[in-house]
Amino acid sequence: MHVHTLSRSVWDRLVEAVSVLTLGLVLAGCEEAPATLRIVSGPPQANEQVATMLASGSEQVAARVRLTVGESVGGGDQALAALAAGRADLAIVENSAGYRYPTVRTVAPLYPSVLHIGIRPAKRAGTLAQVLRGATVFAGTEETPARQLLERMRSLYGWRDIEFTYADSLESRPDVVFVFAPLSPRAAPLLDGYELFSLGNAADVGSGSAADGLALVAPFLRSFVIPEGTYGPLTPTAIATVALDTLLVAREDTPVVIVYEVIQSMEMMGPLLAAQRPDLAIDQLQSFELSHVTFPVHPGTMAFRARNDPGFAERAGTIFDVAVTIGVAVFTALFALLRFVRGRRKGRIDKFYAAALEVRAKLAKEQNPERRKEAVAELRMLRADAFKLLIDEKLAADDSFRILQALIYDIIREAELPPPVPDTPGLGDSAV
Repeated sequence: MHVHTLSRSVWDRLVEAVSVLTLGLVLAGCEEAPATLRIVSGPPQANEQVATMLASGSEQVAARVRLTVGESVGGGDQALAALAAGRADLAIVENSAGYRYPTVRTVAPLYPSVLHIGIRPAKRAGTLAQVLRGATVFAGTEETPARQLLERMRSLYGWRDIEFTYADSLESRPDVVFVFAPLSPRAAPLLDGYELFSLGNAADVGSGSAADGLALVAPFLRSFVIPEGTYGPLTPTAIATVALDTLLVAREDTPVVIVYEVIQSMEMMGPLLAAQRPDLAIDQLQSFELSHVTFPVHPGTMAFRARNDPGFAERAGTIFDVAVTIGVAVFTALFALLRFVRGRRKGRIDKFYAAALEVRAKLAKEQNPERRKEAVAELRMLRADAFKLLIDEKLAADDSFRILQALIYDIIREAELPPPVPDTPGLGDSAV
């Protein structure tokens, strides 16, 4: 199983490398006439604005792909239908769009559309359920993400005894405004006369707040914090809420190279786009969470994200360097261990040497034949112990061991000879 996984990984890397390698070749022939891609987007107006900005920016930065604004549609579902039918090459839709078109792939998130809950001061309450009780609520049309989210919350939280009515427009000055909108100070006039409602304490976002719970039950959302002061007096403190990413999507059959170039062009437009829309997520084109988008990610996006990854040769070289380092460390440790074992064995042989020489020193002064026989028996026992140690603990039968045996043999021969006769002082004088 491991070998199979490794093979697939190498194959995927090879496909990405070939795709990126052919990028220059394919686009080299298109430099005089760059590919033109039609972007389709519908309401809200923020999406149409981004489409226009991308089209204008692709001309100003001399991108290798030219982006143009496509046909006008009534909403996200119509934009996806136009994309799937081939009437457009790119579409801008909310991350909550239904997955009814299996050929649609995510290119990148564009910006977060943040849930703004505006309430009249008279409707101020501790929970959203209390705020909504008996209120008039503007949440857009039935197709808008805000309206769909509010209906989902009514079902999930069991608000059966909470009645509220929907208003058709903001002109009627409803009690509650429940809308997704870009995070921009220019949205403040729409909330004039309202207070922003916070879904719990902003400091608790990310650690189990009400906003985290809402993002959990609605996976297309993510918890979000509107920073303090974003809307002036409307935000005296930070506001905990949720956000819905707006996505740039393409068809599955769009060439990898083309999608790669679209993302690279957007990076080139980064300063220009950020000057007009600071909330655009240009710095997240290659770092967004893949699991947070509704549609599968396009291979061209994956190739762009992997463009700075080390190649096969570099990875192999690093692995080789690590292997060599580990090999040298293991060899050094084994060599040191071998020297230690040899030192211990030599120390044990040296004990036999000391014992044999000690017997030899005694024999040099011993005249008693019985004592000399005892010394011979001690030497033979010493020799037997040395052989036993050689077998039991696998001592090396090297030159030290052979010299020890020769020494013991010589001492035994000396002990078996008659003891030397000591000189008798004064014997010569009496003979004379």
